[in-house]
Parts: sequence; structure tokens; C-alpha cells
Amino acid sequence: MVTAPSLWGLIPLVIFIILVFKGWNPIASIVTSMIVGAVMSGQNLPAIARSIQGGTGSFLAYVGLIIMAGGGLGKIAERTGVARNLVRFVMRRVGIDSPTKTIIGTMMASALMVALLGTLAGANAIIAPVVIPIMAAAGVSSSVAAVLFQGAGATGLFLGPFTPPMVTLMQLTGLTYTQVLLAAGIPISILLWVTTYIYAQKIRTKSLENWAYSEEDMKALSGQAGDESPVSKQATAAFLVTLLGLIVYGIHIKGGATFAILVIMATAVVTGLAGRMHPNKIAEAFTDGAKPLVWLFLQFVLFTPFMAYIENMGAFQALANLFMPLVETGGRPALVSLATIIGVVGVPGAAVAQKVVINQMFATLVQGLAVPMSLWVIVLLVGSQITSFLYPTGDTLGAMGLARSGDLKNMIIFGVVATVPPVLYVVLRAFLF
Repeated sequence: MVTAPSLWGLIPLVIFIILVFKGWNPIASIVTSMIVGAVMSGQNLPAIARSIQGGTGSFLAYVGLIIMAGGGLGKIAERTGVARNLVRFVMRRVGIDSPTKTIIGTMMASALMVALLGTLAGANAIIAPVVIPIMAAAGVSSSVAAVLFQGAGATGLFLGPFTPPMVTLMQLTGLTYTQVLLAAGIPISILLWVTTYIYAQKIRTKSLENWAYSEEDMKALSGQAGDESPVSKQATAAFLVTLLGLIVYGIHIKGGATFAILVIMATAVVTGLAGRMHPNKIAEAFTDGAKPLVWLFLQFVLFTPFMAYIENMGAFQALANLFMPLVETGGRPALVSLATIIGVVGVPGAAVAQKVVINQMFATLVQGLAVPMSLWVIVLLVGSQITSFLYPTGDTLGAMGLARSGDLKNMIIFGVVATVPPVLYVVLRAFLF
């Protein structure tokens, strides 16, 4: 049994990181690491069972529930035609008569749907069948499409008021939605948007040599014009009115993280009913959308006892003691830079869990140096979300799959290029704050 505080307590976290990098299933990774932590911290079987039970009522488990609910809402939006209507509306407003306009329209559609539904892969899966024929006709390659799906889509997670990252950031920092948006969401989204657009334009012409869409994809565009039924239009109106109305109300009453699940479920029910779906069909669609995300909910439930065992061994306190001389010399800029780089480079996994790890890892030092939450929230956002760009993880491969692209080389280069501006921005803010 490890005596606190001790750096040996970080062994379960190191094991978790190694297993994730080696491509283990997320549940297998967290279970293995949790067992190691339980043994090292001297937990018996009843204590482990109680800690898992406690995990079901944790904030992380609640975020996992929000993510599953977002998947359910996405499925209902897909089956009622709401998603297609919204994407077509955006593309028509921007215009699709040139590659540049098509790129901008796709970026807007991806970011909007991710912000509304709170899920990157789910939202992009909905828009892909609509925008791919448009991109094919405009001369935009699948390589570019994959870049847009990941780069622009990710910004929707930073802008939506009840997306999992936003809910987590509000909970960890105590800031309101508007404060998180102004301090971190908008600045980082602008950086990613500019980087994504420039890189997409850079590879657009050359990537057509090997990764152009087929003529069959172009022909599919003609079948999209006249399928907007009155029922789907009513469902779209109900979706927008309900979702936006509840978002405004939630911000007004400062509902914060706890209000998110109500917004998602109420919007799902109203949209389904407006789309003439029977309540049974609404429930089935909602469940179908949530099913693929059950693994994430289970991981978050188990992550709570996993982190508790690490804390019981005083690992984060020992880490704070180790970094204290460096922080005392470099002050706030050193702490902010160190936390951001460690988060981006060394703590892969589910982004929501990454935020919790980074926050707990540096909590003592943040309090000691009185780091403003308006600065710390940028560290949490960049340190957790940008990891998916630096490494070709599930988000990268998912974007490629939805875009039907096999161009991994450009995705890896784009990921590295997209990582640099947000990290530099955090470091610059640390020195100028």
C-alpha cells in the first residue's frame, strides 16, 4: 500500500495513458488501471464496489448521460429530416457555386450541427450524406472534407451552451456560459477555423489527384432538391424553437450544467412529435442514437473511483510539490504553459475526463498562484480538446471515415498544424494576462 503523498500514486494514470496509446479498448484501459489503483491504495472488494456505486452519481457520469442523450437527439433529428433541412439551409445561404463557398458552407454546417447536438461524430455523420455530393460537384476532395469535419466540427463543441466540453468547463471553473464562451470558446474556435480553412485551401487542388470524389457522388446531388416535406419543415421549426428557447431560458436562469439534460430530452420529444413520430418510435430512435455511446458512459462511471484511488495516494499533491520550484521561478506563465503542454501531449483519452485530470493534477498550484478562472478555463479547453488533433485518435479516423477518405498523411500534418496556434495562444495569454 502506497503512503500519501507519493508520486508512485501516478502509476495507474501512467498505465492508463500507455494502454490508450497502444490502442486498447477504453473500457479495458480504465478497468485495468482502476484495478491497479485499487490494489496500490489498499482497497478491499466492498470498498471498490462502493466507489463504483459512487461513480454512477458523479458529475462525469452525468456528462456521459448528456453525451448519450445528444446521440439520441441526433438520431431523432436525422429521422425527422431536421438535420438535412438545417444543413441544406446553411449551404444554400452560403452558396455552392465555387470550391471556396462550399468549404465555408461545410464548415458552418458542421460547426452548427455539432453545437446543437453536442456530438462531433454524430453530427458529422448526419451532414456527410448531404454535403459530400455538393463537395464532389464543386471539386472538393475527400481529403479536404475530412479536414473540415474534424477542424470546423470541433469548434461546435466549444461554442454550444450545453455541449459536454462546455458543461464540464462551467462545472470545473464556476464560470457562466457567456464567460467561458468569451474567455476560451470563441478565441480558440477562431484559431481553429482560420487554420482549418487555410489548410483546406492549401491541399484542395493537389489532393484531387488521388482523393477526388466519384461521378456517382456528384449525381447524388440531383436527388436532394425536392425532398423537404411539410412534416419535416414543421419538425425543423419545432426543433429550433424548442432548443433555442430552452437555451435562452437556461442562460437567463443560470441553469448551467444541470439544465443540459432537460434541454436535450425536451427538444428530442418535441421534435419527434412534430415529425409525426409515435412516442414508441421516439423512444426507439432516442435509444438507437444513444447505444453507440454507452461505452463512454461506463468509462466515465469508472473514471471517478479511478481518480479517487490516485488522490488517496496523494499523487497530485506529490506532483505539485515536484513542480513547485519551477513554478516559483517561472510564476503563473510557467504553470499555465506546463499544464497546457502536459494536457495536450501526455493525457490522451476522452476529452471530458482529460479536463478533470488536468484540473485535479494542478489544482493546488492554481490556487496557490491565484490563477484566474478566465485563464485556467483556456488551459482546460486546449489541454484536453487539442489532443485529438495532435494524435490520430478516434476523432481523426472518424472524420476520415465519414468523408470516405484514406488520406491519413494530410490528416496527421493538419493535426500538428492545428495544435500549434491554440497552444501558443495559451502561453501568450499567460504572459500578458
